[in-house]
Amino acid sequence: MASRTVDELAVKVLVFRRSERWREALSTALLGAWYTPLDETGYLPSLALQALKREACALHRQLTPVWERRNRRGRVLSLDADLGGLSLYDLVAADIDLLAHTEGGVYEDERLNAILRGLDPAERHVVVAYAEGEGTTWTEAAAHVGAGAPEAFGERVRRKVKRLAAEQHRRLAQRVRTFE
Repeated sequence: MASRTVDELAVKVLVFRRSERWREALSTALLGAWYTPLDETGYLPSLALQALKREACALHRQLTPVWERRNRRGRVLSLDADLGGLSLYDLVAADIDLLAHTEGGVYEDERLNAILRGLDPAERHVVVAYAEGEGTTWTEAAAHVGAGAPEAFGERVRRKVKRLAAEQHRRLAQRVRTFE
């Protein structure tokens, strides 16, 4: 289908913007099975066009680079994003040890110590393995430390850590309110 025809379909029928990315997404979506009702019934209901539009939107999102997408708090920036002569990559400290120990095996970050105190030793091992990159998921971290039923154990540790962190955040907010 010629790009002009795809652009006309995008703008006039589906109410999309006219751009190369939308054209590519719509061209790909047109190859899908959105026209099946036309084969079966002989006419094209509006639901078929809605399916085409949904598919084109999904493809457009996939074609949009991560750093151009929006999330709830703004945009994600590429590490190469220009910040007036510097980039984010220049500002990121590569040698920061997030799990730096002080004497006695205690971590420098007291918030981390407070959460770790609420965990039993096996759970602590999973958290440290996850933080040090021994697994990309909680299940993998639990499997790395040799936990039985790593999927269930990793999920339990994840929920417990989340709950402890939320409680810590709630207490901190409560302390801040009492000082105001």
